[in-house]
Amino acid sequence: MPSQKKSTKTSESKPIPSAWNSNHNSNSHDMTVRFVEVDHRNWSGYTLIEGFPGMGLVGTISAKYLVENLDFKEMGHIHSDVFMPIIRIHEGVPVFPSRIYVSEKYKLIVLISEQVIPKPFVPKVARAVIEWILQNGITRVISLAGIQTDSKGKPSVYGIAANEKSKSIFEGLDVEIIQDGITTGITAIILLHLKDTPVKAVSMLGNVTLGADYKAASELIKRMNKLLKLNLKIEPLLEQAKKTEQEIVSQMKKVQETQEQEDRFDTGGKGPSYYA
Repeated sequence: MPSQKKSTKTSESKPIPSAWNSNHNSNSHDMTVRFVEVDHRNWSGYTLIEGFPGMGLVGTISAKYLVENLDFKEMGHIHSDVFMPIIRIHEGVPVFPSRIYVSEKYKLIVLISEQVIPKPFVPKVARAVIEWILQNGITRVISLAGIQTDSKGKPSVYGIAANEKSKSIFEGLDVEIIQDGITTGITAIILLHLKDTPVKAVSMLGNVTLGADYKAASELIKRMNKLLKLNLKIEPLLEQAKKTEQEIVSQMKKVQETQEQEDRFDTGGKGPSYYA
C-alpha cells in the first residue's frame, strides 16, 4: 500500500543510464523542467500512461478520457518555462498545461500535456520524465499516440517497444508491432533511454485520419480496457468522432461553396470553375 503521508515535492535530478546529459541541447541550457507533486507518495509498482499531444491529438484525447471517466485525482504538474504563457481555464480557474493524475484503485498515473513541446526543448522534457519514472519506481510506461498509415478499412493500432521484454505488453491486444521505421518526439527519447532499464515501456499508436481523431483514440481505449481491465465505454468517443467528421465535411463544403461564389464573381458568372 502507498504511504499516506502527504507533502509537496519537487523531483531532484538523478543519473539515468545514458551518456546523454541535460546540456545535450544548448538552446535549452537555461530551461528547467520540474515535476511538482502536491501529494507525493510511494509510486513503486505503478504504471505511467503518457499522453503528450501529437498526430491527431490521439495521446491527449485518450489520456484525458481515462482521467475523466475513472477514479483519478490530480496530484501534480510539470513546471517549466518551455510552456507558452497560454493557460486554459477550467470551471473558472486556471490549470497547468501539463498535469499528473493518479488512481490508487488501478495503480495508474496519467501524465497529460495540452501544449505541444517546442522541438528545441523536447530532449530536456524527455529527460525530466525519464528521471521521474526511475526515481519513483514506476514499473511500466505506456505512451498513447497517433500515426498515419496507408491502411484502409478496419482501424489499426501499432506498437513500438523499448526492449524485448516490453513486447509482452502487446500480447493479446491486436497490436501490430512496427519492425522497422522512425519514431520522433518525447516518446521516442523516453523509449530509447528506458531500453536498458528494468522498466517495461511501449508506445501504442492509433491510425490517424483526422486532425482530432476520436476514432483512433477509441481504438487505444479498447486496448487499455483489455490490458488494464478498465471496462470503459467507448461509445462517447465514437459519437464525438462522428460529430467531428460531420463538422469537417460541413466546413469543407462551405469552403468549396465560398470559393465557387468568388470564382463566379471574378469571372462575371462565365468561364471555367476551378473547384468541382
